Amino acid sequence: MNTRIGLDIGSHNIKLIEMGLSGKTYTLLSAGSMPTPPKSVASSLAVDEEALIFTVKQLIKETGCKSSDVNLSLPEAQVFTRVIELPSLSPRELTTAIKWEAEQYIPLPLDQVNIDFSILREAKDTGTGKMDVLLVAAPKTLIEKYLNIVEQADLVPVAAETEILSTARALAFSVPTLKHVLIISVGAQTSEIAILKSGVLLFARSVSAGGDAMSRALMQTLEFSALQAEEYKKTYGLNPSILEGKIFASLKPVADMIVGEIRRAIGFFEERYKNEHIEAILVSGGGAKLPGLVSYVAQAVGIETQLSNPWVNVQKDLRFSVLDAEGPLFTVAVGLAMRP
Repeated sequence: MNTRIGLDIGSHNIKLIEMGLSGKTYTLLSAGSMPTPPKSVASSLAVDEEALIFTVKQLIKETGCKSSDVNLSLPEAQVFTRVIELPSLSPRELTTAIKWEAEQYIPLPLDQVNIDFSILREAKDTGTGKMDVLLVAAPKTLIEKYLNIVEQADLVPVAAETEILSTARALAFSVPTLKHVLIISVGAQTSEIAILKSGVLLFARSVSAGGDAMSRALMQTLEFSALQAEEYKKTYGLNPSILEGKIFASLKPVADMIVGEIRRAIGFFEERYKNEHIEAILVSGGGAKLPGLVSYVAQAVGIETQLSNPWVNVQKDLRFSVLDAEGPLFTVAVGLAMRP
């Protein structure tokens, strides 16, 4: 059995999934999460990096993880991801074109980032006469930091990718009967939107609105402490009947930012594919279980919306049954562990 660790280092929690692959069957071997040391993800201080290393080591120890090969996620807020259209090109022409496209889109000097790309669909398959190409750029300093963390934790880094790619991989299995699916992954700092067409990524976009923005809104409008804001957000969420609707009114502008980006993504899809429609929306990420969020999105866009379930194609023992309800939180880690 081939085994792999998926390690998702989030702003609030570090999630670990260890899975084995035999044939086409994934088996969950170990799983766990721990709080991320405060402010350590965004920090460049050695002491904060050491705190991350220590936490990863503790997580490996407590989960009983036996593998050493690891795929890790890069924080979406610090990575550039876009699906671009290009004419049908030879490999040599494509490499040149990607450099030119990168100069247009990436807001950092190219000598400061690592650039990667992959062809999602050939021109003959898109219906537009152009190729769909995924362009990803990550700061070299970020990659070096994450590689050092896993190496110091006695792990062997195999691959690093953005969170939305891992999410798309994990959830492609969960709705095999649906052709067109939109994914919204609600994180602490950002929310990522992706559209899958027959299980293949078609669209990726990031919006600077997530769980932290909602907490800040409660702190500013209701003068809550950070602890109070987090507690009220998780307990009441988008419930308009609590505290005369004051919690709902505070969170609504942030939720509407996310809904607005969802609508734009749907508009992009329907403009490109005139006679096709998004069939379902899957909500994942640490903020997915915000009370009322799923129904709010469904009512706002008029499309069936549900929490993500990355366990559809994963065999797991009864001891892991507690994770059934935690699928949205572990989606990225599951997708990472599924990567070869």
